[in-house]
Amino acid sequence: MSNIQKVLIAYDDDYLIAFHLAKELELLSIKTNLFITNKTEHGLNRYFFRKINKLARNLRLISKGVDLFQRSSYSYVKYLESQFENRIKEFSPDLIFCIHGQRFGEDVLQRMVVPKIGWWVEPDPNKEALVRFAKPFDVYLSYDSSVVKYLNSLGIHSKYQSHVACTSQFYPISNLEKEYDILFYGNWSAWREEVLYAAFQISKNIALYGNSWKKKQKLFSRTELRSIYKGEQAIDSNLNYLINKSKLVLNAQRLKGFSCGLDTRPFDVLASGALLVTDAPDDMKYHFAHKEDLLVYHGISELKVILNMALSDGINVEVIRNCGMRKVVNEYTYKQLCRNILSSIN
Repeated sequence: MSNIQKVLIAYDDDYLIAFHLAKELELLSIKTNLFITNKTEHGLNRYFFRKINKLARNLRLISKGVDLFQRSSYSYVKYLESQFENRIKEFSPDLIFCIHGQRFGEDVLQRMVVPKIGWWVEPDPNKEALVRFAKPFDVYLSYDSSVVKYLNSLGIHSKYQSHVACTSQFYPISNLEKEYDILFYGNWSAWREEVLYAAFQISKNIALYGNSWKKKQKLFSRTELRSIYKGEQAIDSNLNYLINKSKLVLNAQRLKGFSCGLDTRPFDVLASGALLVTDAPDDMKYHFAHKEDLLVYHGISELKVILNMALSDGINVEVIRNCGMRKVVNEYTYKQLCRNILSSIN
């Protein structure tokens, strides 16, 4: 572990996971360098190739995902991989850590003798692509235990690593009046709308944040949705403030029953000292317990019962909130994540 002095972190956008991880590594006197893939694009691709590809797709000359200029050194993938290789050579890291995210650069990684760790953090239906991109890594971490089992069965070294919380970003704010009964944040999906619509039958005092709700809603009328919809994004300190302003936070996986892994919300919400009401992916049992750290529902009818109890003081909310917060602060932080990453090299 003491041999690691420089870590190159790759991720596909300016998401806070990479920045929180870099900050924690810097506190351990480890230099970091961030390679953000969506910020690495040649102007020829941005202003010329992209437009022609889009026109060809609209005319149905090519299918989605096909790049007419994929052989060009200025195409998105080829230019991205050349810049990635250059960054590795310039920075000379002792460890390459890729958060996936957009997957790329397997050819580059296979040529590098530097220790390489990947971390899978989102549900993905394409297992063949997952295998292809996991192969170049010495260890491939996944937030989903089913992915770990699948990769290990194929001889690809994989370990389970859940999401964690940044406790300097998510924390309790004392003496803050509760403005909302229920907060829900996340992009639209059919399952999420079903869950939120059930909550709407219990309380109309809801704050909703997320993309695509206005375009895709099926259960809510436009008037109903307009009454609770507050905006597309709630991020950073504003999100922590909203969590603390709400009696409870409601969570639903984007794809019902698709992934075993927990998304970031249980860790963030509990770190804020809030009450979380969530559905239950299989990996929940490794981390949190129903009526001990949070409240878990398995269907719509059970959700309504739990919401009624939580909003009418039919359950000891304060004890659950405190227990959940302590568990995250003690066990699921970026400091612990850094330890796990560094120990994985050994």
